Amino acid sequence: MLRRLLPALLLALAHPVAAQVAGEIDEEAFRRTPTAEQYGIRPGDHVSIRLFAASGEEINQVTGERTVDSNGAVYLPLVGAVQVAGETEPSLRQLIIDLYQEFYDSPVVNVEVQLRVNITGAVGSPGHYFLEPTATVLDAMAEAGGIASELSINGLSLPADPTRVRLLRHGELYVLNLRPEEVSDENLNLRILSGDWYHVPTRSRSRVRDEIQFWGSVMSFVATAVGLVFLATGGR
Repeated sequence: MLRRLLPALLLALAHPVAAQVAGEIDEEAFRRTPTAEQYGIRPGDHVSIRLFAASGEEINQVTGERTVDSNGAVYLPLVGAVQVAGETEPSLRQLIIDLYQEFYDSPVVNVEVQLRVNITGAVGSPGHYFLEPTATVLDAMAEAGGIASELSINGLSLPADPTRVRLLRHGELYVLNLRPEEVSDENLNLRILSGDWYHVPTRSRSRVRDEIQFWGSVMSFVATAVGLVFLATGGR
């Protein structure tokens, strides 16, 4: 019986539990992620506007950076509160041109949008950041100082887990593998969206402890089983 158990136990050692868990990704949910063209401005984003008259003169009272308020609007001189939530840079540029044509001949408008994302967990500098709509998830991580090798909590250093980076996007949770040796092209080129929240977790102490205890007990059992087989066969 012990001889039949040994091959199964040795085979189990070739398939670590940790590797299986780290590979879990909700592919179906990930495929529903909106594309970059659908990013849309949201409350908390930054909008930078420059307005020029046909003569080339810049209209300073309009030019400036504004933060989209909780209602999805920004205040513009001569116009008042303007709803910008859901707009992209091209659509917002045209909206402002249409609004100011009443006051200026053939106005020229330049618009730049920065999307707000939040980054927490095992990164160099957790916080919220404003990035261009063309920025990728890896750009966001770099802006936050990169994924750290470990995170110190209450004086304890816990290893980071880049294989299970959490992304909360539009109320849905995704799990991304951003480990450099394993990151897919899909994750590598994934664009940020306004309101994204990225969290780089640590590998839980309980999980590390459980794995150490589990494989320690397996090795102990294998050693014991080998010893018993050796004794039962008389060393032959």
